[in-house]
Amino acid sequence: MNRKALEQIVLQLRDENEKLKEENAYLKFELEEIRSKRYKSGKKKPPDDPQMPASLPKKKGGLFGHIGWFRKKPDKIDRVEEVRMSCCPKCGGCDLTECKSMDEHIQEDIVLPKVEAVLYRRHEYYCKNCKRKVVAPLGKNELPNSYIGPKAKALAAFLRYGIKISERDVRELFEKAFNLKIVASSIAGFRYQLKRAGSPLYQVLIESLKKGFFIHADETGWKVDGESRWLWKFSNKNVCVSHIDQSRGQKVVRDILGDKYDGILISDFLSAYNKIITKAKQRCLAHILRDLKKVEAYWHDDAEVLSYVTRLKAILQDAITLHKEYKDKNWDDVYCARREALNNALKDFGFPNPNKRILKRFAKRLERHKGEIFTFLYARGIDHHNNHAEQQIRPDVIFRKITFGNRSDEGAKYHNVITSILQTAKLNGIDAIRTFEDILLRKKQYLLRSAISPPL
Repeated sequence: MNRKALEQIVLQLRDENEKLKEENAYLKFELEEIRSKRYKSGKKKPPDDPQMPASLPKKKGGLFGHIGWFRKKPDKIDRVEEVRMSCCPKCGGCDLTECKSMDEHIQEDIVLPKVEAVLYRRHEYYCKNCKRKVVAPLGKNELPNSYIGPKAKALAAFLRYGIKISERDVRELFEKAFNLKIVASSIAGFRYQLKRAGSPLYQVLIESLKKGFFIHADETGWKVDGESRWLWKFSNKNVCVSHIDQSRGQKVVRDILGDKYDGILISDFLSAYNKIITKAKQRCLAHILRDLKKVEAYWHDDAEVLSYVTRLKAILQDAITLHKEYKDKNWDDVYCARREALNNALKDFGFPNPNKRILKRFAKRLERHKGEIFTFLYARGIDHHNNHAEQQIRPDVIFRKITFGNRSDEGAKYHNVITSILQTAKLNGIDAIRTFEDILLRKKQYLLRSAISPPL
């Protein structure tokens, strides 16, 4: 074999080696993406990058100049405890003269309430007009055919879904703190009553959500009796709606938002949102930036890939910076010119190197979602990320870690109604326990209903 043939073999092997490297890096990227979706391990760094430290640094403390929190003096003193003594604690002498000065110390503590047993005597009357006996209506805070009052039931529901403790822990807390003995199965009955009474309000929340200017949407895995489900979260600044479903497809989004949503839908790049008819859409740029960071880690020795990633990151970061600069300003000609330049710069990423699969992946995503990347630069009040939805779904994720989901489809319906009301009340700064109590008493006007009347 001559020298020329050997050089051709070496070149061929070198090309094959480059292709295998590219294929290996792409497969590692996809594996990391699948793991992050399945196990939510986004904080873990890729293992093959020698530039990254082996262990994560410790969390930083408070910022320099951060003002600490100090307890304020109570406006009202409920009780004054006079502490006197008859003998000196040092020498034991009893010849003491009280001074005018004294040491004062204010202490706040919990005074456990007692259980109040109320006997409702509903008097009966004979009506001469209709010729029959009539009974007085329900008394104040009276629940028909119930041995436990609305305050206790509302608190049990809040402890279960707001504080996220088990039904047995709720039972023990009631017994130790309030001397109220109940069984764990009764708490499930409380949730059923709250779900039944709160279902009309749940529908009101969905209708109010659809009237809003924008909606954040996100989803996460869920379990119902050990079977896989999906928990969807739709929210804006005033309303939050939970929905557990078997599907992760666009049918769920259409069932909640309707055939056409006259607003802006903010979401990640899940295909379930692609064919939903809306006024506009905004895709989460944080997802793109997160993927670009992973690409930089896996392709750290590929100059072509790094150049592509650097240019794309610069465009996205410039768009975010422009949005922050004009957040509280009027959009002038300079803003419009910079916005147009960013749109034109994004068009350069339509034709990457066909040999780089990872670049083709980003190019297809940008082409598929063109017009949905810079929506936040054209509509005020729109975020470039989907952080709001992720914050709203976080309590459900914590609840899932503790309870592993729901035991039945009926339990999933309880979760939908109760968590939607709970999180909506929190968004509006309303006491959730008081809201649960009003719902159980079936009062016509809820504080929550009045708060969501001006939708956002």
